[in-house]
Amino acid sequence: MTSAKLPSASIPRPRQAELDFRRGVDAAKQEKWQQAIDAFRRVVVRCPGDMHSHLQLARAYAKVEDWERGAEAAARALALLPGNSLIEALLALCLARSSRHQELIELCERIDMGAISDLSIHIEWGIALIRARRMQESVPVFLNVLNQDPRNIHAYAWLGTAFLLLEMPEESRECSRNVLAIAGPNVRAISSVIFSSLQAANWTTLEEDICALHAQIMAGLGQPIPFYALTLPWNRAQLLAASRIQARICFGAISPLPSPATEPNRGRRIRIGYVSGDFQKHATAHLVAEMFERHDQNRFEIYAYSYGINDASPMRRRLEAAFGERFFDAQAIPDKTLAHRIRDDGIDVLIDLKGYTLHSRNEVFGYRPAPIQVNFLGFPGSLGTPLYDYIIGDPIVTPLEHADGYDEKIAQMPDCYQPNDRQRIVGERRDRAFYGLPDDAVVFCSFNNNYKLTPEVFDRWCAILHGAPHAVLWLYEGNRQARRNLLAYAARRGVSSDRLHWAPPLPLADHLARAQVADLFLDTAPVNAHTTASDALWAGTPVLTVLGDTFVSRVAASLVHAAGLPELVAADLDEYERIALALAHDRDRLRALRTRLAERRMTCPLFDSARTTRAFESLVVRMVDRHRCGLGPDHLPAASAQRPEAT
Repeated sequence: MTSAKLPSASIPRPRQAELDFRRGVDAAKQEKWQQAIDAFRRVVVRCPGDMHSHLQLARAYAKVEDWERGAEAAARALALLPGNSLIEALLALCLARSSRHQELIELCERIDMGAISDLSIHIEWGIALIRARRMQESVPVFLNVLNQDPRNIHAYAWLGTAFLLLEMPEESRECSRNVLAIAGPNVRAISSVIFSSLQAANWTTLEEDICALHAQIMAGLGQPIPFYALTLPWNRAQLLAASRIQARICFGAISPLPSPATEPNRGRRIRIGYVSGDFQKHATAHLVAEMFERHDQNRFEIYAYSYGINDASPMRRRLEAAFGERFFDAQAIPDKTLAHRIRDDGIDVLIDLKGYTLHSRNEVFGYRPAPIQVNFLGFPGSLGTPLYDYIIGDPIVTPLEHADGYDEKIAQMPDCYQPNDRQRIVGERRDRAFYGLPDDAVVFCSFNNNYKLTPEVFDRWCAILHGAPHAVLWLYEGNRQARRNLLAYAARRGVSSDRLHWAPPLPLADHLARAQVADLFLDTAPVNAHTTASDALWAGTPVLTVLGDTFVSRVAASLVHAAGLPELVAADLDEYERIALALAHDRDRLRALRTRLAERRMTCPLFDSARTTRAFESLVVRMVDRHRCGLGPDHLPAASAQRPEAT
């Protein structure tokens, strides 16, 4: 094992360099970090082989959180003294903080991590592996931390994340339970327990855990992770409160960039920047790809800032082609550097396609790199900060009467906020026997992820199956733990296992092919089907949903209306159950719904990509016109649209 000690002396320095080094040391002792940086920079210019000065410079950069320059200085110090664990740890920290995850992984795989005593560096290594989609490899990293520090709640929390992504929600749940056992009441940990329980369909302590969460919130102990909060039976005010706390965490320590010295030339095309980690084979990309391709290049310049992995998929290549030379791979670019790049590109409207979802980098928006910043598509709710000027919705998901639930101004698309890609290929249709389904049954399906399924909704499904003995329920098999628990739950409600059928993950074209053979898609609440609902409708399967109070619980209603099937939007779960049963006993009506959907598939607003793109561009122009007139953001209502009454 290489010693972590540094040599007591460096190479001899010229007199002026020695004076600057001592000035730097004195400034560092007084925590005058910029003075220290200036002094050490003068030394390394004169003495590029002075390891101590590079190291001191790296430490000073780290103190002012200039992680990019800190990494450069630490790398030079390490090149001059290879194998020193103190320098390696500092370099690892700087790489982690500057989002250079791949370089961090390569460093950790190259060096002797056993010599790094700072366990936070090991946790950063595990986090980098998760961000690189190498979850299986992250597990032993976190377990090693816990072997050395069994009460390390950060290691437990990230191990829980890894287990959740590995489709092991029961193990994830136990990790969050361990955080609670060690740290005591913890809102974020109990919300993680609830989310993992939903993902595992393990509802044994769900009601008790939700009560504990509410008690902790009322005691002022914080708010849950906003994405996890979406799964709770909450109202808009409660969801907004969770997002506001997350905004403070994300943006509280960030100072916006100075306003640009000059306004952009008003005669040029409007520049729209899209920021996401999902420019790859991902549900968001499958929705929005055609809109990118259809943008009017005579009026708009579109830029992509991609901070996710390059999976080299056909979708990735398609997106790169849509943006051309304005597709920027920002995987290894720190947030502030990326913000400067966006500012230098002169972006007029910057759109966050992630919001508070996994692997997001919302901090980029904290620097205010664009005059107009927009929350769109990725997160179905407010982001809880005026850093975002608008949230794009429609008259159903975001009626103006619901403005009190958003810190953004509401900008409404006229039909449906969700774009759709008409180039999604529907695979070859098979008969029901191919999927193990009975040919003569009414097939209800729900291909939603497991966390969207609640005991209240599953009870309704069991009641529907009891009321329609000739029907079966076809469920998405997100993980085997949920399948086991759902079968046991159904059995306790008198529903035999042969009434439930399972749909494993498939490539999109094959998934769309199988969706064709179902009779009716049964939606979930409070979290609706989003992309999953539009996939079902594109495949020709009607969707039955319930209109809720929040964005996340109104999405499917918007999709169903835009597809021309408004009678499939129920006011509550009682009506939802009645409609499902009525359709189960009226196959002619079911066939009529499918026929109507098939006839309108290429002309209904939901799948009219050209219409959606023009409407989106019109909203962007309205935003820009207000800004150029010196007006602040304001609600932008849709010109016309049909909608149900707001709840």
